[in-house]
Amino acid sequence: MSARDPADLLSMVHPAVRRTAIVLLHGLCSTPDELLTVQSALRSSGYPVHPMAIGGYSFDASAPLQHALPYERWIDAIEARVNTLRTHHDRVLLVGISAGSSLALGAAIRCGSDVDALVLMSTTLRFDGWAIPRTRMLLPLAFYTPLGRFWQYRECAPYGVKNERVRAWIERELRHRKVSRAGSSVLGVGHLREHDRLIRHVKRNLHRVQCGSVLALHAREDEVASLGNLDILARGLRCREFRSVVLHDSYHMISIDNDRQQVARETLAFADALAHGIATTDIQRASSPHHAPA
Repeated sequence: MSARDPADLLSMVHPAVRRTAIVLLHGLCSTPDELLTVQSALRSSGYPVHPMAIGGYSFDASAPLQHALPYERWIDAIEARVNTLRTHHDRVLLVGISAGSSLALGAAIRCGSDVDALVLMSTTLRFDGWAIPRTRMLLPLAFYTPLGRFWQYRECAPYGVKNERVRAWIERELRHRKVSRAGSSVLGVGHLREHDRLIRHVKRNLHRVQCGSVLALHAREDEVASLGNLDILARGLRCREFRSVVLHDSYHMISIDNDRQQVARETLAFADALAHGIATTDIQRASSPHHAPA
């Protein structure tokens, strides 16, 4: 049997799917590779998927040093992309992981009803996971005083990953490059300060998120951000539908860890519900029974 022409495959995709644009937002000073599994699942189903690389936020392989821009500029870039997509699509869904979830929330606050829905993975509005040291409370001294001018954070094991084979692969990547699918080997104080400012902005304005539906995916064993972050979302958001899914075999980087296929299925099911106008509370759960009440 001969392979189908791509144009024939596109014609088989439901129009509602083609009119639902999806923007992918990776973590701080990282690359779109963090969400490749999700990207593949969505594109295979016909969704127009737009992984974003954002100046002053994403890792820039061509730059010897990574310079951060103010977080407002990060949101400017997403707003511009959303505005462009709205001219050709009926719906826009933002999907973010870790700091990308904060960015998705910040963009939803800025863009209002132009953002229809959010998928928030490993949302980190409070750093309270089991691997976070108590000394983290001193970080504002590095962020906002001259004391931190030459300070930087170096990533270390477990790199947000429970799967030992993936973790070993990340370690090999970081020995030869400055970045892996789990992010940059080093985070400068500029990026961390702007992320801190973004988090403060989002927490103050969660009630301004206007999109109709939000799906939050979070690992029970997240070493960076505890399940308490789901409570912050549930209490602060005023969206019509909020659903949370707790994953049981991953750490922070759920999109590349043991639960990555479940993450992709949940995201795809949520996108399908959005595209076809189905309430997310009525859809068949993409996997069971790991669902936590909001």
